[in-house]
Amino acid sequence: MAWNWENSLTGLCLLALITGASEAAENALAGKSTSASGEFVIYSKDGTRRTALAQRADDARAQWQQRIGADVTRSQPIIIQDLIGTPKPRGNSNIVTGIFEGDGGMMKVQTDIYDASALRGQALETEIYRALGLDLIYRNHPPKIGKAFRSPPAWLLEALAEEKRIKENGAPEGVYSALLKSEHPPRIEDFLKAKPELMEATSLTLYRTQAVALLKALQQLPEGSKGLANFLGSIAENDADMKSLLAAFPSLENSPSRLGKIWTLSIARNSTSKGTDPYSIGETVRALHELLEVSALVDPKRPALGKVTGPAALSLLAKCEGGAYMMRQKSAEFMTLGFRAHPLLKPVIAEYCKITTVLASKPKKNVDKQIEETGKILDLLLQRTGKVGDYLNWFEATQLDTLSENFLEVTSPLEVPKRTDPISAHLDAIEDRGW
Repeated sequence: MAWNWENSLTGLCLLALITGASEAAENALAGKSTSASGEFVIYSKDGTRRTALAQRADDARAQWQQRIGADVTRSQPIIIQDLIGTPKPRGNSNIVTGIFEGDGGMMKVQTDIYDASALRGQALETEIYRALGLDLIYRNHPPKIGKAFRSPPAWLLEALAEEKRIKENGAPEGVYSALLKSEHPPRIEDFLKAKPELMEATSLTLYRTQAVALLKALQQLPEGSKGLANFLGSIAENDADMKSLLAAFPSLENSPSRLGKIWTLSIARNSTSKGTDPYSIGETVRALHELLEVSALVDPKRPALGKVTGPAALSLLAKCEGGAYMMRQKSAEFMTLGFRAHPLLKPVIAEYCKITTVLASKPKKNVDKQIEETGKILDLLLQRTGKVGDYLNWFEATQLDTLSENFLEVTSPLEVPKRTDPISAHLDAIEDRGW
């Protein structure tokens, strides 16, 4: 018997009774291993992927422990199931984290992966943070069947994922200054109530940078990571709102305006920090190709027709269940890449960002022509840069290592004839007399 939950836009979920779902999934998997920390048990038929999942889970745990600072030792490890290639339950996203009833009625937290796309970017790490957060929230207050329970606040999960994204790809340094220069400065009350799962690319990118700034601001308070752990611990019985956040940080003196000020200062401080160097053309192309490594079934009802991979799969992916959300995520990733991209490729990346933004709001819109034309432009740019690179390599290779001997001969300049005009003769006479 297992308990499962599904995400909701409000962050409140209901436990639902399911029979044999977890056991059936585990029986379908041949491989099992435990991560080095002992905090995760991974099920996967693919040994290489199982090892990679264990390493990424431990890395995410290390970041969580550094930021939250809570004791992550638990009676039962978190379960990660690799279900890639198995039928995905209707209504589920590509990766789902939930609370189940384990052996002896004990609570266990489990993450199920249904699609390989969840392994790219920070989707997996976000769910690991969610799993760790659920464990902390309900460690001392196990949820009951039929009772509403809460997921960790979205801003905290996005902040941790964005920190990892910045570590790997660099910070979009223009975003912080854009926040400060906007006509309507951000308000902490509105930020805490925002729902990133409904945001388009621009708003999501701004939200993530605001989340990182808030996380850094809270960690610099006297309560620091302990305050964050206390805040999460209180969510089991209270909403993750301004009141709960202020209660976990007494140094804020129960003042929302004080929290808003230190948050704004954190945004300003990050805006003046030194940004990372921009990508070269090669680095930009590699990052762009990683974002375009997507695939989708030609017809989900007829899997035998095969898959489409690459940019052409974007429109098909948008029409799948949860496609609008995936397009919003892709659009935000393209926008983030644009901040560090080589100037030559910025227009192409902006076009892909525009395409995914359109698909996020109108999944059925026909954008095949735009995708095809953007791909052609990218190919032409890469061909041109390739030719330029070949020419520069040829030019360098054909240069002489030594100068011609004709230029090494030094000749003295011709002697200038002496002037005999009256003025020159007079000046020469004065010079001869020592005047």
